[in-house]
Amino acid sequence: MKLKRMAGAAAVLLLLAVCTGALAADTGIITADGVNLRESPDKESNALGTLELGSEVEVLAVENGWYRIMLKSGTVGYIRQDYIFSNSSGSRGAYVLDDGTYIRGGPSEDTYAVKQLTAGKGVRIKAVFGEWFYVVADDATGYVYRTHLTLTGSNTASGSMLRTGMEGEEVERLQKKLYDRGFMSKRDMSGVYDSATRKAVLEYQKKAGLSSADGIAGAETLNSIFDSTNKLTKENATFTKLKGSVVLLDWFKGGKDWLNKGAKFTVTDVRTGKSFRARRFGGWYHADSEPITKEDTAVMKSLEGFSWNRRPIWVTYNGKTVAASMHTMPHMANPTKSNGFDGHFCIHLLNSKVHANSKECPRHQACVQEAYRAGKAK
Repeated sequence: MKLKRMAGAAAVLLLLAVCTGALAADTGIITADGVNLRESPDKESNALGTLELGSEVEVLAVENGWYRIMLKSGTVGYIRQDYIFSNSSGSRGAYVLDDGTYIRGGPSEDTYAVKQLTAGKGVRIKAVFGEWFYVVADDATGYVYRTHLTLTGSNTASGSMLRTGMEGEEVERLQKKLYDRGFMSKRDMSGVYDSATRKAVLEYQKKAGLSSADGIAGAETLNSIFDSTNKLTKENATFTKLKGSVVLLDWFKGGKDWLNKGAKFTVTDVRTGKSFRARRFGGWYHADSEPITKEDTAVMKSLEGFSWNRRPIWVTYNGKTVAASMHTMPHMANPTKSNGFDGHFCIHLLNSKVHANSKECPRHQACVQEAYRAGKAK
């Protein structure tokens, strides 16, 4: 009889333990449609199936930005952290994707607007109601439709963050600063955080030695980029900034007047991105030019020594950048003796000619076209 009572007590304890475990299990809610359940915590691993928005799963563990979860069927697999809201966490950090996103008084577009948010704003998700997140943003609370937010892997979000898919004024400000520092070209400044922006941010993060080199502009990256005391620029900043603004200009239809005799201008080598300053002093059919200083000569020589080979270049003067071609061989007239360049070099624009035979040089013209293709607007 005593043994029976002990066995019964053990069974009750076991049942309590099982029930307690079930109650304590961490439930997660899928936050997007068609989320892949992976065999291992790797986006390249086999997909075991897909889960739909609002599906409930049991969260077993967290591994390197992935949740190990179990379905009601008993299937175990992995889902990326940003596709699950875990109830036990109490909150989840997220960032607003679009300017003009509203926190609303209820989970419907028909309810009143509580507050307007800008792209990159950090919020905390407190609960999920179907396709709506209940969020806290500063002193405001309410509902935001799921497609306006991107989830982080932590319980909080910093004051601001910009990443792929976002657009608006804050993205434009970031792109302008990346352009100023030479990490982004003018033609890529679209106001949308696209692949070109991510690439520029990643390059900046690596160059600045930041702890987070992931192409996402979080607090550390934004503080660094907008720090006025930070003078970091890209070595070939001129090349990057000019890309997308290059035009063709016929030498005989405005070119020789634009690049007038005496003009001091910037030459940017298309193949290396290096730039130096030069001056036109003469020439009828093309621009006879010379480097301005010894330092300019050193940059020019670093391209491939002194050579007759033609090179595609951009010539920037008076706010305009024109596709051109040059060689680097010093020859004949040498107006400035102190620049370390014993002679002058030739710059050809579209349809320029050679002084010796009054004909176009096919190699120069091919390089003019190469320079234009490399730098023209999209």
